[in-house]
Amino acid sequence: MKHILRAPITLALLLTAFAVQAHEIEISDAWVRAAPPSAPALGAFMVINNPSDSERYLVAARTSLEVERVELHRTMMQDGVMQMVPHAKIPLAAGSKTMLQPGSWHVMLIGPRTVPTEGETVALTLVFDDGSEQTIDADVRKGNKMMHGHGQGHGQMEGHKGKHGCGQQKHKQVQAGKHKQGCGQGHMQGHEGKHDCAHMQVHGQMQGHEDEHSCAQGTMAN
Repeated sequence: MKHILRAPITLALLLTAFAVQAHEIEISDAWVRAAPPSAPALGAFMVINNPSDSERYLVAARTSLEVERVELHRTMMQDGVMQMVPHAKIPLAAGSKTMLQPGSWHVMLIGPRTVPTEGETVALTLVFDDGSEQTIDADVRKGNKMMHGHGQGHGQMEGHKGKHGCGQQKHKQVQAGKHKQGCGQGHMQGHEGKHDCAHMQVHGQMQGHEDEHSCAQGTMAN
């Protein structure tokens, strides 16, 4: 009789455990961005899947690294400037995945005593709103440092400067062309001056020849 009663209870416990496991938060693709040895902080990123039908929250995090503190951050626009703003918790929407990535939600490891190198792993313990915890290993690897097209905007500014420089160069070429043209005009004017001098010399010689001819006619007349 006791064995008959225990069977339904055991089955109920198994089903409950399966249901809890099926709705457990899932963590994947966890990584820490590689940084120089003197970096004042490190960013940790991952994908958090909440398969349950209710919203959950990531409320805290710890790490195996010796750091001053660990904070939950979100990169967002404030007063026209992109800033990393601390938050008390990160919302995990029901039945969806939340991306912790550069330029968005992330875990910030502030003041590391030693900075891990690329290829190493960092242990992270995530604490959720129901008190449950999960410890994961995050790979240290390189990642994109730009946030929300900042690099792209900078590139556009550089391109604009390049175009402006080309415009200035073209302007200088035009000015040089005008200068050459002016020099050509001056050369032509100088040539005209020489032509006028030659004309005057020829005209003077002709005048002198006429005077001599007139004097010769006067002598003959006398």
